Amino acid sequence: MTPLALLHGWGATGAAWRRLQQSLPPGVWVEAPTLPVWRPEWVARWLASLPLPETLAVGWSLGGMLLLEAVARFGVRPAQLVLMGVPAVFCQRPDFAGGQPPVVVRAMRRAVFQDPAPVLADFARRCLAPGEAAWQEEALDLFPPGQSPAHLAAGLDYLLTADLRPLARRIPMPVTLIQGEEDAIVRPLLAAFLKENLPRARAVSLPGAGHLPFLTRAEECAAVVRGRLEDLLR
Repeated sequence: MTPLALLHGWGATGAAWRRLQQSLPPGVWVEAPTLPVWRPEWVARWLASLPLPETLAVGWSLGGMLLLEAVARFGVRPAQLVLMGVPAVFCQRPDFAGGQPPVVVRAMRRAVFQDPAPVLADFARRCLAPGEAAWQEEALDLFPPGQSPAHLAAGLDYLLTADLRPLARRIPMPVTLIQGEEDAIVRPLLAAFLKENLPRARAVSLPGAGHLPFLTRAEECAAVVRGRLEDLLR
């Protein structure tokens, strides 16, 4: 049985993958932890506990960034990767204008220490594209409010500082990039950088989708995952 490793993004938990898992065939071996820390070292150790030559690893947003860094820096080698809404750089930099303004992320960091709940709710709403309003209730459920402010702040610190551009060429395995064309959190420009710089990347673009394609377009994302799992069984 091919293991499927799922890594969630900022503010969410391993339960974020529930709808995607419902669209997968029965019998798939799924590992979807809630990340205790936002560190690539932890991801590398966790992945090393799986039979990596047979494993498909899927990362969304910050979870995908950690997955890329774990592969590039620590030599863990899943058979294939699927990245959903994943940037090499999350925040704008002098030489990279496509990311989020750092001032916005710093404001979120301050706000989570006052009350995480409205920060998470606002983020959930911004993850949806304009045509995805019907998904608002389920999107809010992905970001439970009772989380540690320090844990949330640590994730934002990673997003403020991480720059994976120099590591892109160190990713040897095939990578499938799933990108919502109306993603306001990780804009398509950022996915385009990875498509151009990962040695074995292919891209799947989802018109009308925002930053939660595994929720709002679960069947299409599951079809990609099923295809990659079938690749590994051949």
